[in-house]
Amino acid sequence: MNEKEFLISLTNEIKDYALDGFYKDFNIRTKQDGSIVTDIDLMVEKKIFKIISKFFPEDSFLGEETGFHRGKNSTIWVVDPIDGTRAFSQHRSEWGVLIARSVEGVVKTGIVVCPVQDIFTVVHNNELVYTSFDYKNLNKNISNKISILIEDNFDISNVNHENFSILQSKNQFCKDVISIGFSDFDAIITYAPFPHDRLAYEPIVKYMDGTISKINGTIVDPMEEDIFVLITKNKEVKKQIVNGLFNITRLTG
Repeated sequence: MNEKEFLISLTNEIKDYALDGFYKDFNIRTKQDGSIVTDIDLMVEKKIFKIISKFFPEDSFLGEETGFHRGKNSTIWVVDPIDGTRAFSQHRSEWGVLIARSVEGVVKTGIVVCPVQDIFTVVHNNELVYTSFDYKNLNKNISNKISILIEDNFDISNVNHENFSILQSKNQFCKDVISIGFSDFDAIITYAPFPHDRLAYEPIVKYMDGTISKINGTIVDPMEEDIFVLITKNKEVKKQIVNGLFNITRLTG
């Protein structure tokens, strides 16, 4: 099995495994930071670690729930087993599994899987390996009034509404991010407290000729925490947003 075949196999196995857990009874608890976690979060993360460690035994592993497992080299897998645990716990469909592989500080592999919606994309070394989408029909056009999808707990009162159309949503954005290249939205703004919340998106967004940066347009360090992330379908959208959006702040809760 080569690397591409492994990534496809990993994607299929985890999609089915996480979906099976979604339909089972599970316990929910609150973590010290106030977020919630289920038994399935931990089960999925351990399953991913087990699969990866067999094929890449020398790689390191950083999971949201189990922390850091040091390997023998500088390559690291960064995993969010259930991105959108609240939606998962409420038996809603807007959650996903995020898996990234960083080699010498560069994210080379991104896997995003939305099991309930049967949506997935895998990009490896800037090559599309596996997807449920048709990436041949990327929408390069920009709306006359740039449309931005933003989390619902952001204060947008200081946004330049004359030039930007804002839609706020409480849903998880994994599907929206991996389809930004051909969606009706020109950009997405989200909060990423930890690297596992965003790293898997980077190779996929860049494959679509999109951009991913801080909201001020600067580069995001792979292991940086507590940041606003701006995802755009192309460089022109990024330029217009950075130059004219004004300020947003995140509300508590």
